[in-house]
Amino acid sequence: MSTPIDRVRIFSHITRTRFFHIEDSLERRKLRFFVGSFERGHGANNTAYAFLDVDDARVVMNDLAWGKQVDFVDHKGGMDANQLAVARVLKIKTKEERVWVEVHNGPGEEMFEGAIKPVGKPYAEISVPLTIFEARKMGFACLAYLQAWDFSAFSGQLSAVSKMTITKR
Repeated sequence: MSTPIDRVRIFSHITRTRFFHIEDSLERRKLRFFVGSFERGHGANNTAYAFLDVDDARVVMNDLAWGKQVDFVDHKGGMDANQLAVARVLKIKTKEERVWVEVHNGPGEEMFEGAIKPVGKPYAEISVPLTIFEARKMGFACLAYLQAWDFSAFSGQLSAVSKMTITKR
């Protein structure tokens, strides 16, 4: 059994049957999208997660924050605890006054340089609809968090450089 990892939640959205969290995974330069479906009184019956690179997140979240149409698909993956390839697909798409966030997890095939290609039907496929206003809030929340992270990283670099400069004199 793996040790649970505490992650900062940047954004959360919960409906009667679904939950959706964007979490800090910036040590890997990524945001983690964690979604699930549940029944009241029975807990989660299906969960999935995918990662979004910081550079992609800045563009997608900026478009969402300003209410622009989005049609984004990202394919990633990795190995599970049994060393089997798992494909993780993240889709963010504006359709009919809603923004749909979809995460698919399923069997994958390792290709060149560690890329994972989906193979067959996903074992977890969860969609969460957001109003345009909720999607804008999500976009702005993620951008603000990324800006704070940038500032923190930049401040640390400046501090290290100024210490080096002081000690060299």
